[in-house]
Amino acid sequence: MAVRVDVYELIQLLEITPPDQNIMLVGKHGIGKSQIIAEHFSTRGMKVVPFFLGQMSDPGDLIGLLHKDEATGRSEFLPPFWWPVDGEPIVLFLDELNRARPEILQSVMELALNKTLAGKRLPAGSVIISAVNEGDEYQLTDLDPALVSRFNLYQFAPTVDDWLLWADQRHVDDRV
Repeated sequence: MAVRVDVYELIQLLEITPPDQNIMLVGKHGIGKSQIIAEHFSTRGMKVVPFFLGQMSDPGDLIGLLHKDEATGRSEFLPPFWWPVDGEPIVLFLDELNRARPEILQSVMELALNKTLAGKRLPAGSVIISAVNEGDEYQLTDLDPALVSRFNLYQFAPTVDDWLLWADQRHVDDRV
């Protein structure tokens, strides 16, 4: 069961949740989930790597490409383009998780469970956050309960006051 949070509460949760706990945000599209995640962690100097899993057709974008190591003769995955090479922790933002193909969800399970992909461990302190859309207007994939159980689940429901504050900070015309 998801805990219902507004913008202020979500920001507090992002500040206090330890990196070893994954977060899943549930909510309609266009309500600010991605923006809040990007702004929160960017201001703390962490690189945010967003993936729109509903548009991903090949897990290679997430896990890297398989190749043969000529020295050992074994197959291994090359690190993907986004993999942190400096050892600094990152934030993986897995958007549209419940629109992802099953083969991509398998990789997400490895990430959520062990913070690894294809045998490679993310740098210590890396954070995994997913977002799922809700509503009848989406073509959704049923998520495995074992995968969902690897996340702290929050129903993101911004209030009217949240929107008014956001609009004021961005100088949206008062007539809107």
